[in-house]
Amino acid sequence: MLSCQFKREKEQNEKINENGTLTKTEDSHTVGSADTLLNSNEYLLLGKRPAKVKVVKDNETDHFPTYNILITYKDGVIMGENIALEEVEVYKKYSPKTTFEDYKVDMYEGALADPDFSTAPAAKAFISRITNECKKGINFAGHYTLIIWGCGTACQSGVIVDRKTGRIFEEYGSSLGSEFRKDSKMLIKNIGAIDTTTNLIEVCAHCEVSHHVWTGTEFKEIE
Repeated sequence: MLSCQFKREKEQNEKINENGTLTKTEDSHTVGSADTLLNSNEYLLLGKRPAKVKVVKDNETDHFPTYNILITYKDGVIMGENIALEEVEVYKKYSPKTTFEDYKVDMYEGALADPDFSTAPAAKAFISRITNECKKGINFAGHYTLIIWGCGTACQSGVIVDRKTGRIFEEYGSSLGSEFRKDSKMLIKNIGAIDTTTNLIEVCAHCEVSHHVWTGTEFKEIE
């Protein structure tokens, strides 16, 4: 999700093609346009002025003493020399290795159990929300109902209800929403961080996109 200033400038001066490669038009060097500091298979970094930047692993930062850490994304550390984060736009290219189809499950067709609040007493604070959402049926992983609610700025919480037994799992949390399907046990957290036009993730403190698989009791991150 490109910031407004950079997005306006980029729309005028640059274009990102289908494979994520950024191509500048003839007038891309006009005053105020963003310079491409790095364009790799995984990252795109744009700056308000020319600068040296690198993306390294955690254990490699000491090798670049003249660079400062700008921001991190999972196991990547974005570093810059004589430039601050406020002068840089950092984007991670979203190229997932797993899909919902990889984790398809059979749909349960039996009687649906009501949520059993004795299995998660804290969930009683949301009893109306959970009960009403369960009336809509299964929406996740073959025999579960996933219920999500907001818990503040860039914060969502929720529960997973097993519709075979009624057991409630308090295992869900995200910052920018999730994508999931009723016939797959995979879930993508923070789906809202992905620009659907460019497939770029603007890196920020709560913008980490991750794929998870529901094991039956918890989410396991797979990428």
